[in-house]
Amino acid sequence: MLKSALMFATALQLFSAGEPGPDTTRGTRPAPVAALDEYDGSARQLDVTAPVLSDPGIRIDGRLDDAAWDDAALLTGFTQYDPVEGAPASEHTEVRMLQTAEAFYFAIRADDGSGGVRATMTERDGFGRSDDYVRIILDTFDDQRRAYVFTVNPFGIQGDGLWSEGGGRGFGDPIDWSPDFLWQSNGQMDEAGYSVEVRIPIKSLRFPELESQDWGLQIQRSIRRTGYSQSWAPITGDQANRLAQSGKVRGLTNLDPGMFLEINPTVVGSVSGTFDPDRERLAYGSANSEMGLNVTYGLTSNLTLDGTVNPDFSQIEADAGQIAVNERFALFLREQRPFFLEGADVFNMPKRLVYTRSIVNPVGAAKISGKVGSFNVAYLGAVDDVSSTGENPIVNLLRVKRDVGASSSLGMVYTDRTQPGEGFNRVVGADARLVLGGRYTVEMLAAGSADGVNGIGTDYGSLLSASVRRSSRSLSMSASFEDVMDSFQAGSGFIRRTGVTQVEGRSSYTFRGKRGALVESWGPSIEAESFWQRSDFWAGNGPLETEVEVGMRAFFRGNIGAFLDYRRSSFNFGEDYYGDYFAGLDDASLAPLTVDPSLFGGLQQVSLRSWISTWERVRGSLGASWGETPIFAGGIPVDVGQSWGGDVGLTFVPTGAFQAEVGVRHSRIYRSRDGSEYSSATIPRIQGRYQISRSLFVRGIGEYSSQVRGDVLDPVTGEQVYTCGGDSCRARNGSDRHDFRLEGLLAYEPSPGTVVFFGYTREFEDTSGFGFRDVRPTADGLFLKLSYRFRM
Repeated sequence: MLKSALMFATALQLFSAGEPGPDTTRGTRPAPVAALDEYDGSARQLDVTAPVLSDPGIRIDGRLDDAAWDDAALLTGFTQYDPVEGAPASEHTEVRMLQTAEAFYFAIRADDGSGGVRATMTERDGFGRSDDYVRIILDTFDDQRRAYVFTVNPFGIQGDGLWSEGGGRGFGDPIDWSPDFLWQSNGQMDEAGYSVEVRIPIKSLRFPELESQDWGLQIQRSIRRTGYSQSWAPITGDQANRLAQSGKVRGLTNLDPGMFLEINPTVVGSVSGTFDPDRERLAYGSANSEMGLNVTYGLTSNLTLDGTVNPDFSQIEADAGQIAVNERFALFLREQRPFFLEGADVFNMPKRLVYTRSIVNPVGAAKISGKVGSFNVAYLGAVDDVSSTGENPIVNLLRVKRDVGASSSLGMVYTDRTQPGEGFNRVVGADARLVLGGRYTVEMLAAGSADGVNGIGTDYGSLLSASVRRSSRSLSMSASFEDVMDSFQAGSGFIRRTGVTQVEGRSSYTFRGKRGALVESWGPSIEAESFWQRSDFWAGNGPLETEVEVGMRAFFRGNIGAFLDYRRSSFNFGEDYYGDYFAGLDDASLAPLTVDPSLFGGLQQVSLRSWISTWERVRGSLGASWGETPIFAGGIPVDVGQSWGGDVGLTFVPTGAFQAEVGVRHSRIYRSRDGSEYSSATIPRIQGRYQISRSLFVRGIGEYSSQVRGDVLDPVTGEQVYTCGGDSCRARNGSDRHDFRLEGLLAYEPSPGTVVFFGYTREFEDTSGFGFRDVRPTADGLFLKLSYRFRM
């Protein structure tokens, strides 16, 4: 391993030779130059003709001093869309655009009179919401549904993804940040703002096979110290489809990506050890090495074939710890593996019928994706190496979606997971997304499943869902309905609850202050949600669970926000739900558990969340909650507790190249009956990263997870609760676990797919929470990954 480390160090020296370090100094503002044609977004001059040059001779250095920019189209007249819609931009921005036979070029000039530009020299996709940025959005099919997103911070650090209308889950724009495209950018900061140059190769884009075509174009800018956002084409919150408000690049001709072939071989070597209780130390196996190959081939300008053999799905950062001491259902974990992330937005649906983390360890996989006419298509097939006794499962996923009208779509999905000789799970579904009157969005989904076991039989189930949402800058409303049979099983998806019917409604109103006001916007919201046992709903009986939440949110000058919510919930589980539950001093003296349903009526909880991003060097967030909560056993409430918890996060940016994040989450539940502690969980996490150059960085992570859960007790007698099935009973005992993990990574990534990773992970177990007296290692690992992305 020492020899490998020496070779790795030599490789890093060769890779980074001549590469500039993180230049965080400020130069002088480039002199303004004239333009061939100017397009003022505020005057609705939104139809752009991009000049075509044979050889612009532009060096992507962020200086804007190349003569070719004199002939570029000039985009000006930016307007603000948040927090004050339609107001003139608080800072001047202009963008120049031109094209060649091989690429599109953009020159960005972003002025900032206060000198308060925020920028960090960080890894690709690493600046998130911390930095100022300019975003280029290209709707290459001009279908107002899906677009490429190219984002640059003031240093030209890249962030890219795909905008998918209807694909967002929660706050923020509906952007899937997982794809990584090959393009070039560089930026320079000065005393009056910053400048960035961008080159986007035509090979990196997918577009129709048409002799002449128009593309959607939008430019957005975010100023982080104020929280202001502005755009070239004016944006209003009164229209549901943001891409439909873009400008156009007209008359694009002779676009030819040529042959598109990418070959990405990978080599991974590792050494790992696990704790040997007999020798009371770590036992190491022999060094392992694996080779893999990823291939991407452009079948046409709008259809791509991807294949992988023995893919490397190693994650260079482990999933952050989650508190799981009183959970009823499985926790959702984000997909982080590159092969599955590319093009994942096509599989977005109202419900997660496709969840690629269900493919655990594929031997090989292939997928085809793209757009043919008005049809978006995607297919993914994989052989999953998870069987220890029989043949490996074979997974097939198919998705087809057709554009309808200006912004609507109809789609279908088919998933098949077959274990040869054992059984299968298949799901077929159809969905629709209808945008009506610009403001209203209706989504519907119907799916059926067949879950079969060889020699036993097949169970069939169904899922139905529908929702309607009104988008508005002031009044927003939504309502949804979902009905899932007990027998519905999505073997390739993630459905948290089955056998229930859910009805939900939400409404909010936003008041907006004037520009520069202390309170930029604020408003109330109300949300109501009920769950029924599916048979009870259709029989007209009452719900199992109801929840009403009233909230207030406010956004203040200086990029400060706060949310305050009051929640009242009730649980009404009948006696039949407790048929398998018993209580007693031991399993020889059990009696049926009797639970008073009134314990779970009118439970109240208050929560608060706020964040502040006023200062350049320090940013923070705070969350807290207090109230009553059920104590669950097997998803059924058996007791009531008083809970309180919270989380704190701080981000420190002492220099443009170093960033540290410190956070802690805590939760505690006390039994209401006698005030005794039922559970306690604390997870502190610290992460530091130093960017040695644009492509080379080092990162360290430390996380401690202390999670203690007590026995589930009868709320009246305090006796142990048991669940019984067949001839056996199991005590609902507690658990006590204290883990500590350290991770280190040295990474060189000059472009997506071309990487050198050298990482180390060590895991420990503590005998008591934060005791640090008898800490023993449980696992140890060292890995080296080499990968290069060839493009032809």
